[in-house]
Amino acid sequence: MSAQTEAPCELLPWDTDFFGCRIGRVRTDMLANELALKIDEWSRDNHIQCLYFLARPDDPATIRTAEAHGFGLVDVRLTLDRKVRPAQGATCRQLPPDAVIRPARLEDLPRLQGIARTAHGDARFFNDAHFPRPRVEEFYSVWITVECEGRAQKVFVAAGPAGQPLGYVSCHLESPQSKGQIGLVGVAHEARGKGLGSSLVLAALDWFAAQRAKGIAVVTQGRNVAAQRLYQSLGFLTADLRLWYHKWYG
Repeated sequence: MSAQTEAPCELLPWDTDFFGCRIGRVRTDMLANELALKIDEWSRDNHIQCLYFLARPDDPATIRTAEAHGFGLVDVRLTLDRKVRPAQGATCRQLPPDAVIRPARLEDLPRLQGIARTAHGDARFFNDAHFPRPRVEEFYSVWITVECEGRAQKVFVAAGPAGQPLGYVSCHLESPQSKGQIGLVGVAHEARGKGLGSSLVLAALDWFAAQRAKGIAVVTQGRNVAAQRLYQSLGFLTADLRLWYHKWYG
């Protein structure tokens, strides 16, 4: 491959370090046979063991090429979004009487980490058997940790009667009046079905409204119908659909 030609993929240092294998990502969202061969060449030259590819679903040639070159479908990635409306304090209407929504505290982290290990079972890493399940559980534990330590602009928790966290939502907003992004949403297994997920998302919506965000987006999985229904019930509509593929070498 010529040094003058942009590499078709990029190495992902964080994923590589965390999972203990060399991981890369395809830079484009479409594939043709010639590009797939260049991707394999780059992967060999860089000793890649796992390659991520986020594909457009509306190009049959891309899908055929991905399958022919050994990419395996692991997830359908849905992005939903909605407009921001003035904060209405609607959170309390969804909450059980013995629960409250409040900002996360650092002392909440052990409990939040425990919830995160089991709250994201529909995610793509859990559906690729090459990744050890305990390591994937730790991935989400680390994710909520860095959200609470400052990567997210705001993290809310739903707390039970003794103050113990039962769920969380993280909020990202690069600057005032930019588009907001809901990050992680998770509810403890024993607390599901009680309206905590809706209450947490409503708290996030109110926070984004107070920050005068231009809109709000959230990503979920095609297999996570419960999450889709929750977001749709709160005014979110599907904005984009992509297909996650993984390819393993060696």
